[in-house]
Amino acid sequence: MPISISRTPILTLLVALLAIGPARAMTVEQAYQEMQHRHATLDPTSAGFSREEAAYLSRLFELVDLAIVEKMQAWTWFQSEGRKGKSVQEYRARVDVLIATLDNLPAPERLLGVKRLLVEAIRDQRAFFETWNQAVAAAGRDNADAHRTRGNFMKSSSQKLHQAYAQLMSLFPNAGQQNFDAFYDHLCVLDLL
Repeated sequence: MPISISRTPILTLLVALLAIGPARAMTVEQAYQEMQHRHATLDPTSAGFSREEAAYLSRLFELVDLAIVEKMQAWTWFQSEGRKGKSVQEYRARVDVLIATLDNLPAPERLLGVKRLLVEAIRDQRAFFETWNQAVAAAGRDNADAHRTRGNFMKSSSQKLHQAYAQLMSLFPNAGQQNFDAFYDHLCVLDLL
């Protein structure tokens, strides 16, 4: 049974994100530039994918790009002590919508593991920012215990993103260099802080 992925979930996500708060102050390209990383795009016409896999991966990486923007805005907010970026409350609301959208995005059977790992990695990143916010709210500054706990969330997220990358490379050995670069760039930038 072919999987049909329409643009409707992406449009719904964008409308929901806009409704939560003002337009993003950072674009996808700016987020990649901020991380000093290239942004290779997926080539869905590659012979290495089925039509359903190509459609799914295209939508998946659009959502990963949005998660990268949200992560970078929250990181900027913490680093600037609330003067730039988006607050953790805005981040939480937007990332919760992203996670729900990812959870509801129908995946081809052999990409279910990749989807699960990405959702869990983004949840770990959300917990990272929540822990940081709680430490600052409680003590007025960061502390060593909260820093260690946050580190565990980032380590867990990173491990899951590495696993997702390994699965993509194993599932699509004939996807071509541009797609290998796209797999790497999206998951690497989502991983970096």
